[in-house]
Amino acid sequence: MLKRIVSVTVLILLLTTTLTLAFMTSKVKGVDNLPTVWVRVYRIQAIDPIEGFLEFDADWRYKVRLSDGETTVTKEFKCTSNRDDIVVNHVDSFSDLKHKDVSITISLYEDDLFGDETADISSAGTSFDCTYYLKTNNFDGDQTVFEAGYYKTSGDYDGSITTDQNDANLWFEIWDDYDAPIADAGIDKEGYPGDKINFDGSKSTASSGSSIAKYEWDFENDGVIDAEGEKTSYTYQQKGEHTCRLRVTDSIGEWDEDTCLVNVTNPHPKSEFAYSPSGPTIQDVINFVDQSSDDEYITAWLWDFGDGTTSTLQSPTHTFSQKGNHEVTLTVTDNNGASHSTTHMIVVINLPPSASFECAPTNPRTNTDVQFADKSTDPENIALSSWLWDFGDGYTSELQNTTHKFTSKGDYNVTLTVWDDENATSTFSMIVSVTEPPPPEVTVPIPLWVIAVVIAVILAIGISVIYVRRRSGKTTT
Repeated sequence: MLKRIVSVTVLILLLTTTLTLAFMTSKVKGVDNLPTVWVRVYRIQAIDPIEGFLEFDADWRYKVRLSDGETTVTKEFKCTSNRDDIVVNHVDSFSDLKHKDVSITISLYEDDLFGDETADISSAGTSFDCTYYLKTNNFDGDQTVFEAGYYKTSGDYDGSITTDQNDANLWFEIWDDYDAPIADAGIDKEGYPGDKINFDGSKSTASSGSSIAKYEWDFENDGVIDAEGEKTSYTYQQKGEHTCRLRVTDSIGEWDEDTCLVNVTNPHPKSEFAYSPSGPTIQDVINFVDQSSDDEYITAWLWDFGDGTTSTLQSPTHTFSQKGNHEVTLTVTDNNGASHSTTHMIVVINLPPSASFECAPTNPRTNTDVQFADKSTDPENIALSSWLWDFGDGYTSELQNTTHKFTSKGDYNVTLTVWDDENATSTFSMIVSVTEPPPPEVTVPIPLWVIAVVIAVILAIGISVIYVRRRSGKTTT
């Protein structure tokens, strides 16, 4: 039980520590960077005698006071050796400044055994006073001369060259790590009315001695701040060119602006169509139905049926004369001149052939040639690829037109099957009735005596007729 309590306690401590570290890290990341100003006192040189009797060379000490308007900090430095002319080369830093303009005062003292004396290093008063501008890295105030890479201030600059006023020369320099921010609103953008346009100001920069504290976006460039933040978005409802303005403000209140253009263009119409039937043939009339859309309205339609024909009707009809794949394209144009095209593949399917044949003679006899003539047709007027005849007596043929002899009488179901170029088939059957030929005539020879009798009879009849005619003539006379 004790071990369990210890384990739970350790776990709670670890969790608490982790959360605390995470919180502290987030707090640290949220702190703004602030500028630092450095002041280097490079050299000090006595002009007037400043030491008293038995004090030898000067014991220099100086103070640098800097104020940003909210906070005043004073740094003091005692020179390590006492000489009237000494290279000090000491730097003091002043951090976390909250304003771009700071006042700086340099005061020089000479320490004595019985106190100190103030040296005069200014053209006005005894201390050097100036206002330093972080944005420009310049200062103005008491008179200086730039000499040997440093600014020189002197008590002689007040005109007291011939008067002993504890004058001295002091060389110094001032610099900082601050530069004004640079706003970057990003590249120009394009979109359509109603689109969400994304803006990114992350390429805006601040110097190492500052950070960007605020991003302000004016999407309509009308002076009204519409959004804040490094990244944001906005929806434009009106077409046209819009100017978006970004203002960035750094940690000491300095700001910069940049703009980008947003071209909100006319959206293209969206062309679309449907058709029926879905599997048409060359015998079908296809109905094409426009289903296009636009933010305003469409003014023109152009149909390209892929077979060399077109139409400008909104929803036309069309019949294809050839089977196969046809790319049908609809192009629509809106009232602003924008256009859009859509293409669909229309597959005109194959129609099967129609088998047919004739035979001659129509009532054949056994063992006689019967002519079979193919009369099949293809709707697409494409030549058929193969034929198969089944004569119903066990015999077949693959010729287009063929002959056949039936050896036995009877009714035969003759079938022709044809195939087109896509192997679609059609079958036609006909009953062919085959009969036996009539029996041959038998000739019996006539005996000679019968012939003689017939001849005799004929002669007798002839003679009798002649006799009768003659007797008739004599009687009349």
